Amino acid sequence: MNAYSDSSFQFDFSQWDFPAERIWRHKPIEEIAWKVCSFLPLILFGLYANCILVYLIATNRALKSPTNLIIANMAVADFLTLLICPIMFLINDFYQNFQLGCVGCKLEGFLVVVFLITAVLNLSVVSYDRLTAIVLPQETRLTLPGVKIVIACTWLAGLLLALPLAIYREYRVRIWLNFTERYCKENTNVLPKYWYVLITVLVWLPLSIMLICYTAIFVKLDRYEKRVLSRENPLTVNYKRSVAKTLFIVVTVFGVLRLPFTIFVVQRETYYKTEASVDCSVQYFSYFAQYLIFVNAAVNPIIYGFNNANFRRAYAQIGCVKRRRAATAGRVHRCCYCDFVRNRKCAPVNAELNLQRDMSQTAAEETKKLDETSDTFANADESLMTHLNSEGYI
Repeated sequence: MNAYSDSSFQFDFSQWDFPAERIWRHKPIEEIAWKVCSFLPLILFGLYANCILVYLIATNRALKSPTNLIIANMAVADFLTLLICPIMFLINDFYQNFQLGCVGCKLEGFLVVVFLITAVLNLSVVSYDRLTAIVLPQETRLTLPGVKIVIACTWLAGLLLALPLAIYREYRVRIWLNFTERYCKENTNVLPKYWYVLITVLVWLPLSIMLICYTAIFVKLDRYEKRVLSRENPLTVNYKRSVAKTLFIVVTVFGVLRLPFTIFVVQRETYYKTEASVDCSVQYFSYFAQYLIFVNAAVNPIIYGFNNANFRRAYAQIGCVKRRRAATAGRVHRCCYCDFVRNRKCAPVNAELNLQRDMSQTAAEETKKLDETSDTFANADESLMTHLNSEGYI
C-alpha cells in the first residue's frame, strides 16, 4: 500500500517515467476468471436467500413479529451489501488504477460500512430480544412501534459511523511521462485509527453481546431442566442442547467469518506506517478476509431465518416452491447400490421405529402424570417453551 504525502501530490511528475516494472494495469485473465467464479455463486445465493426472507416476513402475518422485523431489516442490509459492494470490490482488485472516479472514492468504503454496521446492530438487537423473552420475561419486549424506531436508529448509526470514510478519502490523479496514475487516497492520520473503532463495532461488540445473551439463555435453561428433573416422574428435556447448538453455530460462524477482517485491518496500519510494498501473500489474505465478510451476509438468512421451522413451513408454501416439489415428487430414483443400502437398513429402521413408538407412548403417559402433579411452574414453563419454539431453538 503506497502512502503519498501532500507534498508529493503537488510535485510535477510529468517529467519522469513511472517505474516500468511496477506497471501492471490489470490482473491476469486467469485470476480475474477464478475470482469472478468464486463470487457469482455467493452473490446469487445470498441475494436469493435474503430476498426470500424479506418476502416471507412481508407476506405472512404470522411471521410479522418484532424480532422477525429486525431480522428482515438485517436481511435488507445484507441484500444491499451483496448487490452493490462485491462489484466495487472486484473492480478495485482487478485494476491497478482506481476505476470508480471521484464519486466512487467517496462512496465505496462508506456504503460497505453502512450496510455492515446496520446488519450487525440488528443482529445484536435480535440477541438481546431473545434474552428478554427467555431470561428476563418481566422486562418490556420490543413492540411493533418500537421496532420502527430501532430500525431507523440502526440505519442512522450506520450512516454516522461510516461518514469518516466519505470525508477522509480523496480521489487523485498523477500524470507521469509514460503513465497516468489514478488512486483513492485515505487520510493516514485519521483513518488507520478509525478502522479500530470500526472493527470494534463490526466484530467485537456484536460478538460480546451474542456471547453474553446466549450464555444467559443457556444458564436459564440449565436451571429449568434441573427443576423439571427434580419433580416426580420427570421428563427428559433437550432445550439446553438445542440452545447450545444454536449458540455454537452463531458464534462460530460469526467469529470465523469476521476475525480475519480484524487481522487485515491491523496489517493495513502496519503498511501505512512503514510504506512497505504489499507482497502476494498479503494481497491474497486481504482478498480472503473481505470475501468472508460477504459470505457472512449470504449465510445470515440461513442462521437467523431458515433455522426456524416457521420460516421453513412458510417457504414451502410459496407457489414456485410447491410446483417444483410437486414436479419432482413423482420421480423414482432407481439405483442398485441405493436398493442394497435400503434393504440393509430396512430391518434396523423398523426396529428403531417400534422402539420410538414405545418410547412415545411411555412419554405420553409420563406427560399426563406430570401435568396432573405439577401446577406450580405451569405458566412459567409454558411461556418459556413458547418463546423457545418461536425462536427456532427446538
